[in-house]
Amino acid sequence: MTGISKADVSDLDFVDSNELASDGTAVFVTTTVVSTTSGTQTVVVNLASDGEGILYSRDHPVTPGDIAIITGTSGGAADGSYTVATVPTDTSFTVVEAIASSTGGSVDFVYVAGALNVGFDPTRQAQTTSTELQTGLTEVSNGLLLDSEPTGSDVDYDPTYSGSVVTLEEWSDTATTNLIKSIAYTYTGGKVSTEITTVFAADGITVLAQKTTTYTYSGSRVSGSATTRDV
Repeated sequence: MTGISKADVSDLDFVDSNELASDGTAVFVTTTVVSTTSGTQTVVVNLASDGEGILYSRDHPVTPGDIAIITGTSGGAADGSYTVATVPTDTSFTVVEAIASSTGGSVDFVYVAGALNVGFDPTRQAQTTSTELQTGLTEVSNGLLLDSEPTGSDVDYDPTYSGSVVTLEEWSDTATTNLIKSIAYTYTGGKVSTEITTVFAADGITVLAQKTTTYTYSGSRVSGSATTRDV
């Protein structure tokens, strides 16, 4: 039986406790940027303050999938949040997204939310087919919001009518007036033909999830088919 040596494994093979505990915002290492190159989507950095690099560091190795938040580049050209694609050396990495050429600045490396590294069994789940815990929980939560009606003294309900039929229902936060949820109705032959349900983030603008339901009629029978998307 052949044993496993250090050369057979890498940090990519393990999800450590710090990664699992991450909420997707905590910075695990910061260093300065030398340059960014558009053509190769490469970012060159200096060693961190402890003298260690980002590839072979004992305490803060950067791996593909980590988030790199870059600020202070020349003219702000390459400022933004990027996904690490590869880490070829201790002082360079490439990114998934397009990046402008620039010099200077700094970079904060952030682990993605730890739940993205945990498996999820979607069996018997009507709201999701994801096998990632974070995505699965998000889709289940948004699906429940789509199917439920916001209630409580802190929620305002405002229907819009066209004649005697409701064309739009909106629920909003009483204190901020920000939208929580809306349902828009389209009618054909006096019957609802399409229903679009939208759930909003706390700002009342950003769409978290949306469901479109199309209704068909056959005599006195009605059937509906729905498509749901998470944004």
